[in-house]
Amino acid sequence: MIDQGQCEKQIRWVAAALHEEDEFRQRAEAAANALGPTSIETLAQLFLADSRPPPELADSFPGLGDWIAARQFAIFEIFYHFRHAALPVLRRVAFGPYDWTQGNAIEILCRLAAEGIDREQTLAELKSEMPSMRDTALLYAAGPLLRQANKNQPLAAIIEELREVFEFNEAVEDLQSA
Repeated sequence: MIDQGQCEKQIRWVAAALHEEDEFRQRAEAAANALGPTSIETLAQLFLADSRPPPELADSFPGLGDWIAARQFAIFEIFYHFRHAALPVLRRVAFGPYDWTQGNAIEILCRLAAEGIDREQTLAELKSEMPSMRDTALLYAAGPLLRQANKNQPLAAIIEELREVFEFNEAVEDLQSA
């Protein structure tokens, strides 16, 4: 397992760029390369750590929960770059007990499935599990997926297939009508 301090430093660096999508994704890829897949379990232990932004980032993350959400987005974006190696932790979070992070895990699983990484198993598990998931988890997953689907046809196809699940379709329709 990798040093927690190294993980914290990389998470903060990635999270700081949350409001700049391209930079955020580039930093997440660089962090994944720097940390390596042996850091996955350490990163997973840090979902709820450090709820207040560093002073230099306080103006960028002023709301209650803004920083912890940014950190969680950063961790999951790093997981995305670990590809296959991150699937066990992504599934554990997506299909485990409800938590704020469940939607993040679903989003990353869908993005990976759109690239052909464990597509069939992921879709089968999502279709099986989504009916019993909280609507908030489905909304948290659907929002980012819908935004990305405009520029990503394989991801749009994943969303359309998942819309066969009544509960997920309702989340999508709620977001589209808002």
